[in-house]
Amino acid sequence: MTFWQRIRRFWRADIFSPRGFLLRAGVIGAAFLALHLAGLRDYASVLNGTVGPASTGWKTSAFLGVAYLVVYMALVILAPILILAAGILSLWHRRRRQQ
Repeated sequence: MTFWQRIRRFWRADIFSPRGFLLRAGVIGAAFLALHLAGLRDYASVLNGTVGPASTGWKTSAFLGVAYLVVYMALVILAPILILAAGILSLWHRRRRQQ
């Protein structure tokens, strides 16, 4: 099996499977990395009532700041839960096979 076939197989994982949980956690991590590298962290200042960089309007700054914060919260809260769920589900599947 080639590398790309493995990637395609991993990408087609069921939603409620260890692979599916890890895939979703990885997508959240990749989305956060993309937004962080794009510099959207500066726009998160909408929390304290200030607007991000002056080159954009306040509506755009607010939208980009909220988008960054939503993805950040998903990374901090949801991704670890998905990783733990993948581990627990994987152990449960192994235990069921042994019985």
